[in-house]
Amino acid sequence: MIRLLAALLAAQAAFAAEALIQDRTHFSQVFGETRNYRIFLPSDYGDSGKRYPAIYWFHGFSERHNQPVAREKERNYDTGPDYGGDTIGAFVSTHGVIVVKWDGYNPRFKDEVYPRPYNISPVETARQFPLYFPELVDYIDANYRTLADREHRATAGLSMGGFMSFWIAGKYPHLVSSASNFMGSSEFYAGPRGFDVEYRHEEMRGNYDGVRTRLVTGARDFIQFYHRRMNAIWKYTNPHHETEDFDFDHGTPGMARTLDFHMRAFATPLPRPVQWSHADVYPSFSAWDWEVFSDRRQPGFTLLENVSPAGFRSSVREWLPGGRMLARTRLSITTARLFPPSSEQTVTVTRMRDGLVRRAARKADREGRLRFELDGEEHQVGIGSGPVMALASYRLEEPWARARQPVKARVTFLNKGAARSGPLKVRWETANPSVLVQPVEVVLPPIAAGARMETTLTVTVYDEAREIVKLEGVAGQQRLPLEIPLFPDAPVSRDFRIADGKAFTVFRRAVDREEVFFGKGNGDGRVNAGETFAVLIPDGGGLRAAELFTNDACLDLSLRGSDPWASYDHVGATSKYSLPVVSPGCEPGHVLRMLARVQSPDKPNHRVSYWVVEAPVSPRAASR
Repeated sequence: MIRLLAALLAAQAAFAAEALIQDRTHFSQVFGETRNYRIFLPSDYGDSGKRYPAIYWFHGFSERHNQPVAREKERNYDTGPDYGGDTIGAFVSTHGVIVVKWDGYNPRFKDEVYPRPYNISPVETARQFPLYFPELVDYIDANYRTLADREHRATAGLSMGGFMSFWIAGKYPHLVSSASNFMGSSEFYAGPRGFDVEYRHEEMRGNYDGVRTRLVTGARDFIQFYHRRMNAIWKYTNPHHETEDFDFDHGTPGMARTLDFHMRAFATPLPRPVQWSHADVYPSFSAWDWEVFSDRRQPGFTLLENVSPAGFRSSVREWLPGGRMLARTRLSITTARLFPPSSEQTVTVTRMRDGLVRRAARKADREGRLRFELDGEEHQVGIGSGPVMALASYRLEEPWARARQPVKARVTFLNKGAARSGPLKVRWETANPSVLVQPVEVVLPPIAAGARMETTLTVTVYDEAREIVKLEGVAGQQRLPLEIPLFPDAPVSRDFRIADGKAFTVFRRAVDREEVFFGKGNGDGRVNAGETFAVLIPDGGGLRAAELFTNDACLDLSLRGSDPWASYDHVGATSKYSLPVVSPGCEPGHVLRMLARVQSPDKPNHRVSYWVVEAPVSPRAASR
C-alpha cells in the first residue's frame, strides 16, 4: 500500500512538472492572415505570477509548428522518447523559460500543401518572415508573462530554421541577445521578392555585435562541409561564437545543452555595443535605434560599419564584402537619439572614391537625431567638431596573405573629423590565438582634417585552420577593426583557360556539364586591358570557374558569379567564381598573379583546392 501510494505521488509529481504545450493562432497585420504558433510554458506558469525569458524556435523543412518532419528517419524534438527524451518539452518542464515555435508555412496558393518554409530559396511569395518576427514578439510579450527585453529573448532553430535563427538574430540584434543554430545551411536566396540575394552567413558576420551565437554541427550531417567553412571564419571574427560537434546525422542532438546556452546568456547578457556594424538585404531597416531608408530596387546589401556617436561608414553593394557598389541608390540614414535635442553638430562626409570632403553644420531634431542623405558609394562620416579617426583601407605588399608567412600590410588611417588630430598612439590587439603582430604600437603624427596617413603592420598567423585574422587598432576610445583573409600555400597552375568573351563547356550544378559564355573581350584566350574574363581550372575531366583573390591594382574583382549546388547536395549553397575586369590602363607585359580557389563536389565533404595563376597582359586587341 505504501509503495502504491509512493508511486502515485511520484506519478502526480511527474505530471505536475510537465510543460504546458498549447497550439494557438493570432492575426498577423504584416501578412494579412491568421498565423499559427506552438508555445511551451513552464509547468508553474499558471500560478507562479513570474515572468520568463523567451526563446523563439524555427522549425525545418517539411515541418509545421505542431508537426514533425514528414520523413520517417527524422525525430520529434518537441516531446516524447526520441533523442532519449532530450526535447524542448522536457527542458521547459524543468526550467523557467518560454519557447515559442512559430509556423513557417508558406503556401504559394490557398491551402497548398507545400513543405518548403519561410519563403527562401526560392523566394516565391510576398511573405517576408523576418519582417513578421517583431510583430510576433510584440504579440507574445503582450499576451504572455515574458521578460520583454532583448536581454531575455533568443532565437533557435533546426536546418532551414537554423538559418532563419541566425538571419533574424543578425537582422535584429537590438531585439535578441543570443541565437543558436542546429545544422542550418550557411546560405539561401532570401530577401524582397523580385530582388532577392544570395544571403551567406559567413559574409554577414558583422551583424552580431552584442549577440552570443552557437552552431551545433554533426559529424555525419550532410551540411558539415559548409559548417566547417563558416566556423573557420566566425570563430575568429565573432568573439562570442561557440560551436559543438556531435556524432550525429541531421537533427537536434544535445537539445538541453543548447537551451542551457541560452539560459546562461539570459543570466549574463552582453551589453549594448558601443560600436557596431550591420548589413541588410532590405532597402529599409532599423538597427540599434538607427533607421535607414533607401530607394534600392535591385539585389544588394546596405552596409553600415563602425557605427558610434562619432560617425560611421556606409555603402551599398551587390555582395559582401567587396561587391560592386550600387552608387545610384539613395540613402536616408537617421541616427539614434544621441545628441541634445535641437543642438547643432558639425558633420564631415568623405567620399572614399576620390577623397572629396563635405563639411556642414547639422541640427539635431527634437528627439536628438541627425539625418544624412547619401548615395550608395562608400562614405566615411564623422560627427563632431574635433578629430575622428577611421581605418580607411589596407593594402598587402604580397598579392594575398598566407598562413605561417609574415604578412606586411600598408594601413591607411583617415581623420574624418572636423579638426586636426594630435599625435595618436594606436595599439594593435587581437583575440585570435597564434598571431604575432609587429609593431604592437605605433604613434601617428598629427593628421589634418580630411587627410590620410599610412603606416605599416606585419602579421604572422601560425594556425592554418582559419580563413581570416581579425585585429583591432585601439586609438583612445576608438576601436578600429581590420580583417585580413588567409590562404594556404598553393602550387602554380600550368593548365588553365582564360575565358574572355567565349563559351566553354564547364561544370554547372556541381556535376552537370553545360556550355557557358564567360567574360567580355576578343575571345582570344589571353588577358587584354579592358576585358572581363573568368579563369577555368581543369577538374576531373572538365573545367570549373574559379574564385580569384589578388591585390593587383590592374584587376577589379567586384563582379562574381554563382553556381547553385542545391540539386546536388540539397543544402542551398553555391560555388562562387570571379569575373575580374582588367584596367584599361594596364600595361602590356604586366603579369597578373592570382590565387584561384576551386570547389569540387564530394558530398558531404567537398574538396577545396587552390592554384596560383599567372597571366601576362597581352597588347590590346579589338573586342568582338
